[in-house]
Amino acid sequence: GNLKRISPATTMKVCLLTGVSGTIGYAIARALKSSGEAWYIIALGRRPPPPSITEVDGKPPERLPYDSFLKISDMTDEAAVSSALDGHFESLKGSDDTMQLDRLDLLINCAGCSLGNDPIADVSAEAFRTVMEVNVLVPFILSRYAMVKMAASCGGGRIINIGSIAGESPRLHSVPYTTSKFALGGLTRALSVEGQHLARTTKTDGDGIVAVCQINPGNVRSSIMSAEEAARREREEGFVEVMDLANYVATVANLPNEANVLESTVMPTRQPLVGRG
Repeated sequence: GNLKRISPATTMKVCLLTGVSGTIGYAIARALKSSGEAWYIIALGRRPPPPSITEVDGKPPERLPYDSFLKISDMTDEAAVSSALDGHFESLKGSDDTMQLDRLDLLINCAGCSLGNDPIADVSAEAFRTVMEVNVLVPFILSRYAMVKMAASCGGGRIINIGSIAGESPRLHSVPYTTSKFALGGLTRALSVEGQHLARTTKTDGDGIVAVCQINPGNVRSSIMSAEEAARREREEGFVEVMDLANYVATVANLPNEANVLESTVMPTRQPLVGRG
């Protein structure tokens, strides 16, 4: 459906996106598709978005905001992830002579989990490990794949990691989640340096670059928050509308690779972070 509207002269850019089964990831896909640039979006993850996210006024959408969905039951299995992506890109080679889709321009690591939001005495090492794997190891696996693919296929690209305001200032009872988001900040910065020296870091020819950045959302209404917590935050802190956040992500995604927004925080104006009262 989406492909037919693009003229042969248009270079379609290709994006890998995780987290499309959640509120923010799905909104980012919608924002990219309506951003004015031609994006072919490959969503990947354990499950596609549920009707609670995709339906508009109780009806399924005419068209989903991504072009293909790769179901990968264990995203921490590097061999499975690489194999699924390699196979998919291989299948795109013969899809349409006018568009070269065997390329990668953008990776958005948006999938995340938030287990163990409990007093530290109640947090198991298993919960901690799961959060670190989903929030840090998976972005590492995909970034490693993406950098090599970007270097080989189009001489560079961009990686956007969706962090959290928790990576700047934790809430009470958020040890695994906060730790993972601080770690993601380290991964972002280390990858940013790798991306400046793409030929050396990916062991390929060429002089391309990969811009790597992190966008930290503050309060965004999402399906994982309890009704009580949502009501409290609305009263005391406010929320950012998810499409405002997503449109900002799309704006960063459409910048030339020579321009990077290393780290930015998109938060409700009333949300406490920097003041001391």
